[in-house]
Amino acid sequence: MNKLKLAVAVAALALSTAVAGATEATDLLSKFYEVADSRPFDRGELAKFYADDMVDHNNHGNQNAKQTALDTYTALAAGSPDSRHELGMVEPIGDDKVLIYWRYKGTNTDGLFGAEANGNAFDIAGFEVYRVENGKIHEFWHVEELSSLSAQLAAKK
Repeated sequence: MNKLKLAVAVAALALSTAVAGATEATDLLSKFYEVADSRPFDRGELAKFYADDMVDHNNHGNQNAKQTALDTYTALAAGSPDSRHELGMVEPIGDDKVLIYWRYKGTNTDGLFGAEANGNAFDIAGFEVYRVENGKIHEFWHVEELSSLSAQLAAKK
């Protein structure tokens, strides 16, 4: 009977540790999107969320994943100052990963990703999975509606 009590106690401790880790990761990612969408945009503040050796599993080049992510958010803030993420789902996966579904909406008022500034509104969706360790983003996987974004940015009014 003592072995059973010990096993239950160990399982409860493991579960509470996983829940605490998952809560920290979801809280971190929620704050990350607040900073990413704040205006004026603060690249240095956003950089604090990323580990220097972060891995972007969708990166198809030899680029530094942290710098690429920061460059992307910088371009989004500059090209569409009113743009914002609407987080539809922020769900823990295990004790160190978070699944996020978002919609990203804004207006191309200052030129965005090579599209001329034309006042076009855009609305795309995406999913991301982040792995968080020691309060930093260490890995992420992502899927965005980039072809839809391109079409919306280029559309003639």
